[in-house]
Amino acid sequence: MSRHNKLRNPVAVACLLAAALVSEAKADAANCPAQIPLGLTTALTGNLALLGTQARNGVEFAVDEINAAGGIAGKKLQLSTEDTGASSTDALNAMNRVIEGKPLVIFGSMISPHVFAQTESVNKSETPFLVGATNAKVTAQGSKWLFRTHVHDGQLATLIPEYLIKTLKMTKPGIMAVADDYGLGASKGIQAALAALSVSPVAITSYAPSDKDMSAQLLEIKDKGADSLILFGRPADVALVMKQMGDLGIKLATIGNSSVVAQTTLNNLSATEADGGYAIGGMIPQTSTDPKILDWAKRVQEKYKVPADNFTVSYYDTVYLLKSIIEKVGCDKTAIRDAFAATKDWKGLLISYQADSAGDLAHTLGIYRNKGKTPELIGPIKEAGY
Repeated sequence: MSRHNKLRNPVAVACLLAAALVSEAKADAANCPAQIPLGLTTALTGNLALLGTQARNGVEFAVDEINAAGGIAGKKLQLSTEDTGASSTDALNAMNRVIEGKPLVIFGSMISPHVFAQTESVNKSETPFLVGATNAKVTAQGSKWLFRTHVHDGQLATLIPEYLIKTLKMTKPGIMAVADDYGLGASKGIQAALAALSVSPVAITSYAPSDKDMSAQLLEIKDKGADSLILFGRPADVALVMKQMGDLGIKLATIGNSSVVAQTTLNNLSATEADGGYAIGGMIPQTSTDPKILDWAKRVQEKYKVPADNFTVSYYDTVYLLKSIIEKVGCDKTAIRDAFAATKDWKGLLISYQADSAGDLAHTLGIYRNKGKTPELIGPIKEAGY
């Protein structure tokens, strides 16, 4: 067929256009540096390391996979990681060190106080900032560079009380949360959601992130006649709370964030201590029935000796979403930022991602229940409007 005839053939024209688009995408990525620099700050030491390593594992595992497959248009990803420790001051210093390396994109951790401390510096650097931090206000800072790819406690603060009251039929909850931006923000949201359901918590308590004994708070909740416990914390401290409930003989229906069913929590509990705990949160790979997902989770655990959790999934997905964006727009920071803001129905390992006006991309959550030490997915649940 002559070129003239090809152009008169609609199928041929479509093929030519598709080829041109593919060529343009490759050309965009081909303009990236020989090594595409990425930065990551997360807690690798201190009392938040159990959680912070999940961000590292998800990002690093995806970067290694992409590089092993040839990179992006032949360009390899170069990841620079800085340890934030447990303090916000150290987190800011770690971010400033990362920024000095002029990364194309920066991954921040899921530790909300750290992200709040870092955001202004990242804004000044005009670098896309991809985080899993769960305080609802993280994306309300007015930053046009920050995007969150994990569900947040604003969503949980609405969905957990609704499930507890409407489905589990509990009407006298006690609230216990870790006393930092993450937990206290969630506690306020939960109280507001309960009030909207015409339910008042019998007790509202908290504990410091470094506390090892929560028995006083638990006994207060029990003594005030609670029929249930809404628990918000991180895997290490949630495990302590659930273990101490068992030691004190306190039996309450317990529901909280995904830490209640996280494998790193369950590893530190007996089957009796863990059994019956409910959680609503990010999607956990071990509950999938997809052999590919289970194989992925197995490979992550074999490499890091730590079970993959919902944060591992989120950060892993984020790297692959970034890859798809670079393939389309190249290595221009503003173009990458705008592409994240325009994300619609991008399919990750377990959920699809869609950006809203605030910069939140995750709107699908899971409802889980521990059967002994095995979390089971009751079903997915979506934020209203999605």
